Amino acid sequence: MNAANGSYMVDEATEQLVPPAPPWVGRLLQSHRDGTVLLIAPTGYAWTAAANDLRPATEDERAAYDAQVREVRRERAALYRQLSGGSRS
Repeated sequence: MNAANGSYMVDEATEQLVPPAPPWVGRLLQSHRDGTVLLIAPTGYAWTAAANDLRPATEDERAAYDAQVREVRRERAALYRQLSGGSRS
């Protein structure tokens, strides 16, 4: 695999037909000698994928990934504020 660390990749092996679900998009964390790679989802979940199951993410897929990362960060910040007493809702 010739993708650089941090590249947005789509793991086609994670696509589901029933029920329908799109393949997972992740950022490349590490390439292994055995041909697998370590990817990370916007939620922080990491998984190992076979390099031959991957393709570069489209612009729309990268934008959706980044939007989900921003949402997770907003939710995390709100939770931290709530836990520290900064928000009394």
